[in-house]
Order: sequence, then structure tokens, then C-alpha cells
Amino acid sequence: MKKYLLTFIAVVFATAMMAQDKNVFQGKFKNEELKISLNINFQEKNVKVPGQEIFGDVEGYMDSSQCTHVWVIVSSEVEGNTAVIEMVNNYGSEDFSALLTLNADGSLTYKHLKGSTLKFPVNRKWQKIPQKVTFLPAGH
Repeated sequence: MKKYLLTFIAVVFATAMMAQDKNVFQGKFKNEELKISLNINFQEKNVKVPGQEIFGDVEGYMDSSQCTHVWVIVSSEVEGNTAVIEMVNNYGSEDFSALLTLNADGSLTYKHLKGSTLKFPVNRKWQKIPQKVTFLPAGH
């Protein structure tokens, strides 16, 4: 009887952990210093890019409060507290992959892996985003 009870508890715990992993990558995150934000939902994949609904439902996007340029997340692979994402700009001319890591404090760390440089047009110049950026949950 103990063996069955322990097996049941292990299955419930494992199922809960898998469900938790899928839900950690959703919400709005900001980097106030760079004036950029990340809006994601990797489980439901139902994020709309404001003013650019032509993209339909996507996994998320990154934008800047200083321009209308966006980078759309076209795929994500979540494993534990990390996700490898593929992003493309709203013109479809550049793309890159990055790693998002959920930190213990609820923030996300973005790390560029390969491909185009993440950048936004600000005041007629390209604002290049660093290879590693921390995003705090919106409202913090």
C-alpha cells in the first residue's frame, strides 16, 4: 500500500512541476533603463502585438517605448526555468535566437545566442541592446 501511495504522490508532484514549468514564462517584463519591454505567454501563445495585429496570436514580443519597431517571438522551447526563443523583427528582415532564464526573484535574464543584433531605431540611430539584459516584472 505504501508503494502505491508513494507512486501516486510522485506522479502528482511530477505533473504539478511540469504544469508549473509551462506557466513561468508568461506576463509583462520591463527594463526601465533601456526602455524596452517583453510581453510573453509561451503556454497559451495568444499574445497580440498592439497596432500590428496582422501577426495574429504569437508567443510574445519585445518592444521599445521610444519607437514602434518590435521583435516577435516566433518559437520557444521551455525546459525548467529556461527557454530558448527565436525572434524576428516586424519587417522579417532579421532574426536571432536567445536564452531567457527565470531568476529566483521573478525577473528574467535575456542572453543573445546567435543571429542578428537586437536593436531599435531611436532618434534616427540604432539603439543596440546589450547581449545580456535583466527584465523585471511590470509594476516593480
